[in-house]
Amino acid sequence: MKLKIIGSGGMSIIPSSFCKCKICEEARRKGGRYERLGPSLYIDDIKMLIDTPEDIAVACNRQRISEVKHLSISHSDPDHVRGIRIVEKIGCDFIKGTSMPIGFYALPEVVKDINQMNRDCFKYYGDVLHCISVNETLHIKIDNIDIDLINNNTSRNITFYVLKEHEKKVIYACCNPKPFAHNDLYFDADILIISMVSDDGILNDGTKLMDTPLKDEIFTLDEVIELKNYYRIKKIIVTHIDEIWGKSYGYYKELEKELDNILFAYDGMEIMV
Repeated sequence: MKLKIIGSGGMSIIPSSFCKCKICEEARRKGGRYERLGPSLYIDDIKMLIDTPEDIAVACNRQRISEVKHLSISHSDPDHVRGIRIVEKIGCDFIKGTSMPIGFYALPEVVKDINQMNRDCFKYYGDVLHCISVNETLHIKIDNIDIDLINNNTSRNITFYVLKEHEKKVIYACCNPKPFAHNDLYFDADILIISMVSDDGILNDGTKLMDTPLKDEIFTLDEVIELKNYYRIKKIIVTHIDEIWGKSYGYYKELEKELDNILFAYDGMEIMV
């Protein structure tokens, strides 16, 4: 499998609009990998995009993504949904008046949530513009790749993806992974791509993670290492990195040297499995 992190940021991009914190100011000065757009993943083998943050069109241009045949959205939060308008350009030719619907795949409860949040958008894109074909499903098989969709948090309906090709396995835990509900499919994965990890439990204003409501949503690095060991996962890649963690791309590159097969994502990161 060939994967690409299209966007490695979180609920707001880095640099975030109007933010004067040291992380955003550094990103404005240095650009490149110090900048992060909204969270999304591309499966190159099958031309599949997972999640459409508001800036997904910009992100795809930056990463030279020229073709999307399949699309999935993990849950209804705005930073994963609000760029769905890209399907208009992919699935419709407004000049000729023709449609070329792409496959859309999501858990039934996620489809319901997104429709409620966005005024029946799937009815519009599916029945009116005919630019997507909606599939409510728990499993996808495209060519040699099998994908299981797992609801990790039934109170918020957040999808985890287990990608398999022959003996290779990748878990994409795209957002709010805590609590990490047990599933036997997670054992012996080659890679776990996991979101929202505070490496030292200290946020960008010096606040301790454990003193905030975020403690119930965000893993510490030690907790992620426990997951890695328990599920016998070969490599961890941390994504969905917000400026509130208070750490820059340069900091994470140095931290990686101290860790055992734990990496921190950046926009455009290519992953070969």
